[in-house]
Amino acid sequence: MHSLEDMFEQKLRQQYYAETQLVEELDHMARRASNDRLSDGLAEHRDETREHVSRLESVFDEIGSTPAPTEDAVVDGMKRERESMDDAIDDDGMRDMAYMIGGMTTERVEMTGYEGLLMMANRLEYDDAITDPLEANHDEEESAYRELEAMSTASDMKAFWERITPS
Repeated sequence: MHSLEDMFEQKLRQQYYAETQLVEELDHMARRASNDRLSDGLAEHRDETREHVSRLESVFDEIGSTPAPTEDAVVDGMKRERESMDDAIDDDGMRDMAYMIGGMTTERVEMTGYEGLLMMANRLEYDDAITDPLEANHDEEESAYRELEAMSTASDMKAFWERITPS
């Protein structure tokens, strides 16, 4: 890596990897979640994530590059964590909670990735054809985070909290 453009492309490839991996992860969690609201939210975000992939592909086109994922240890670690939780948790409510926490963690990582890409794109003086898709993806990640956060206090989670919280 010899320039900011090189770093931008490297980070774009990592973000692309994250989004392509998350389509599969979100699909898995949507199918396994027992809470209907959580399952629907994960499925909806899976569909948004497919659009994130498409937007990133348009950014690759704009910079004259080919979309190619570059593995990211953080994303791989989060996937291993989810797999570990799936194997270790028998209780549906506890699994839903693990998915919520994992989802919130993932959204924060994705938001940070987009913030870094936008910072570099602005320093490189890239135009709206590059920054707009990145901003749109960031905004949807932020919205997904807020939705998960709100879900954790929603009435349909009340029975779960009462069951697992010591008196």
